[in-house]
Amino acid sequence: MKNSGNHQIRSLYNAANYKVVLLQNGEHLSLIFCLRIASMVEISDIRYSNANGTDTVMVQLNDEIVAAFATNRSTPPDWNTFMSTGRFPTRSYLDIGSNVLQMRFNATDGLTIDYIDIDVDDRLITQEIAMCDVTCIKDFNPNWQHTVVSEGLSFAMQKSYTTKCSEISNVNIPIYDKLVKTYEIVAVMPQYKSLSNPRYENTSECYHLSLFLWSFNNIMLSNVTSGSIQTDKATSYISRGGNTSDPFITILLTFNVEGRAKGMIDADRGSILTIKCSQITEQTTIKMQYKGRDALSSIEEKVIDAPADQANWEIPDFTWTDANLNSIYLYINSSSYFNFTIDALYLARRPLLPDTVVGVYKDDDVIVEAVNVDLWWLTPNAMQLTLSNGQSYNNVSYFRIYKPAIWNEGYAQIFVMYHDGNVRLLPIPPEGVDWIPFGSSVLIGQANPYDERPYSAITNVSLDIESLRMDVLYADGGSAKLELQNNLVETRLIVSNIFFGANIDFPFVTFRSMYVSIGNCDVDHVRVNGANPTHIMDDFGFIMGRSFIFYRKCTSKHLNLSPDIYINIKRSKTK
Repeated sequence: MKNSGNHQIRSLYNAANYKVVLLQNGEHLSLIFCLRIASMVEISDIRYSNANGTDTVMVQLNDEIVAAFATNRSTPPDWNTFMSTGRFPTRSYLDIGSNVLQMRFNATDGLTIDYIDIDVDDRLITQEIAMCDVTCIKDFNPNWQHTVVSEGLSFAMQKSYTTKCSEISNVNIPIYDKLVKTYEIVAVMPQYKSLSNPRYENTSECYHLSLFLWSFNNIMLSNVTSGSIQTDKATSYISRGGNTSDPFITILLTFNVEGRAKGMIDADRGSILTIKCSQITEQTTIKMQYKGRDALSSIEEKVIDAPADQANWEIPDFTWTDANLNSIYLYINSSSYFNFTIDALYLARRPLLPDTVVGVYKDDDVIVEAVNVDLWWLTPNAMQLTLSNGQSYNNVSYFRIYKPAIWNEGYAQIFVMYHDGNVRLLPIPPEGVDWIPFGSSVLIGQANPYDERPYSAITNVSLDIESLRMDVLYADGGSAKLELQNNLVETRLIVSNIFFGANIDFPFVTFRSMYVSIGNCDVDHVRVNGANPTHIMDDFGFIMGRSFIFYRKCTSKHLNLSPDIYINIKRSKTK
């Protein structure tokens, strides 16, 4: 439909999508399609209709004629009678990027085209790529200086899993080297040329980020004696008093929540229980109590008066447990025959407060800010940030560093270090772009690769403001020195003087990112030691190497200008 303005579009009820392109004498049809990689391509079918005389159609891929076929007239003549060419014998090898399919002919009174089937030898091609909504680049040869002093064995392992949520770091690739002493991480702009800068989160498939932990709707209570309702998140058990005229009803709600073991905060996060009712004709008393990680709570009572139809209970932080089943009890009582409906009964996550930001340092060359996150996932632990000017800040969830943006006004964020060991780097935004988003991250420090959300908790960071050198101390007793370097092309972090404090068999660094599909990801390929690229979700087990380039070959609707990340092991030795 991209060039539908050049042709007549007609409606035919036997067409696949009820519409066809009508081609008349002297017209030709030219369709642009895109490939992710150089591929073998063949036309497997062209579906058409012809209620006039026989025509001969020439089919081209780019400048090569690949087929010719006669468009026989239907018997009896009917534009709604469609015919198929079937598969053409010619296979063509086409390059990555845009290609053109053309159909040329001399028609008597017209020809309709319903659809064209094209087979492409690429298991990862998508509709968005084929329609050129997502564009892909050829493999590039990076200017990567691979200087190594090595006595160690270095390799990356595949620990990624699939997801439909664009806000989950499902790409996890730990890198191992027991003897590593120095390595560097480099952030550069993507290799493809694009001005598209989508930079906000997309939670459309992220059900774990929903407002609700669970919900029930339209519970009819008037004739209930006992029963249960089950969803994938919770179960409700309903029982009435001693006889059907007894207005006393008990509702027991049981559910699980996810906590630190899953990298989540729901077991620590407070919540709000809401009940909405209709058909209330008189005062109704509802009592509530709950049991999570501690003993059964005291009863909290709410009274609903008509026409009011809602009651809310606030349940504090650190109530729920991820180790066992959680319970909520509702006791509902009315002075006469009980006959109303619960329209909605749900448990919602309490709103999180905005981050608390403290500007700890600012001059012409650098800005440093310390940030505290409401209910940080490793709460109550956090890290301490100590500056070379003697100032010290506690309870820091993460800190960030800005450098002047030469061609933009103000400063650009180039570095973030989190208490859990994750680091994010950004190059200075290109001219004309105010800011670009973070995407992939690198977990610096030893982390258990089997954790669902791996981390390496930091206790203290000492930051030299002049040199942007850092001494990092980990909770497991490990340590490292970091040096942040930045120019107009890249941001580089050099990690040296590495001392392992945890299990020596743990990885020393872990690459983390997001992949849903080609065109919806923060990374789609990795190159190791400059070899041919490997798709980031391939089941490669492990790959030996010392330089790793994590990048996108194809543009993305998610954080399109977030950087490519290079990790290069510079030095490994026994002493």
